[in-house]
Amino acid sequence: MERLGLWLTTVDSAVMYDAAESQRAVQFLQTHAFKRAAVPLQTGGQVLWPVRAQNNRLGMPLDPRLPQPLSTDVLIGALNRNGIETVGWFEFGLMAPAEAPWLAGRERLLLRNQAGETTWLEGGQLKRVWLNPALAEVRDGLTALVVDACQHLPLTAIQFDDHLGYPATFGYDPTTLALWRSTAAGARQPTPAPDDPAWIAWRSGWITSLVAQIRQAMARSCPGVRLSVAPNPQQFSYSNYLANWGDWVQRGLVDEVVVQIYRNDPAALRAELADPTLRQAATKLPVRIGLLAGLRAQPKAPAQLLLERQIVAEQGLAGIDLFFYESAKPHFSPPR
Repeated sequence: MERLGLWLTTVDSAVMYDAAESQRAVQFLQTHAFKRAAVPLQTGGQVLWPVRAQNNRLGMPLDPRLPQPLSTDVLIGALNRNGIETVGWFEFGLMAPAEAPWLAGRERLLLRNQAGETTWLEGGQLKRVWLNPALAEVRDGLTALVVDACQHLPLTAIQFDDHLGYPATFGYDPTTLALWRSTAAGARQPTPAPDDPAWIAWRSGWITSLVAQIRQAMARSCPGVRLSVAPNPQQFSYSNYLANWGDWVQRGLVDEVVVQIYRNDPAALRAELADPTLRQAATKLPVRIGLLAGLRAQPKAPAQLLLERQIVAEQGLAGIDLFFYESAKPHFSPPR
């Protein structure tokens, strides 16, 4: 049994901004026996629920496009009433739009590359910046948002993806370099190359520390809510975003992993499914696989997605999550 899930988005979809579209999404999920849905809660440098002031230490604004009553509350309530697991998706994690107003004058919170630049291009064109997980202000601010969400909203889980990390070419800001140079390895190599193994492992440790902090805060504040991560396969995730999720599993810091394997070649999909880190994780906790149903400008043939689903179903894992709602709809018969 596949136990299908689905990511809802704020991009290329009106589902979070139109009550009728939200209702149609719930109907779609129910009609086609989807068991869970990931609802965006933190994306585009904004939040999608009314965070209490004391927990919004980073000052992220509420998405002004949300209708009243808030579609997030209405949608999550409808999902719960229909028995659909609801995952609160912190899509941006430590990433933010470069022009986010709440970051104006707060460049000290940002990571930098070797050229001293804070801007990172997502997909080669979208200007982003990354918050520094070595700073208590950042760690505590993100943790407070998570606590507010899991206390305020009836969620099954909180989910992060590779944006709970940072680009491997970053970490050359004064704060991070000062901390690094206070270590034995940093004294020997004050300005390491981005691919230096010790430098990678040390920076990765800050992400692991943040995951542990979030985990501890959730255990105190909302012990019934699971912590989910949806990274890329381990090698890519670690070498590009410094996210060592295999280690998080071994340390018991997360409750489930949704490995995003977006491949067009069935052989490549099978190879990723055989990855030792993935197989080892599956012996300790539920492992789901994220498959790409298509993008607005890159639709996927129904036969292709069906084959991918069959390949994953053969593995006996916990389930399959499709990205994303709008591109998944054509792969299923219209609601009756």
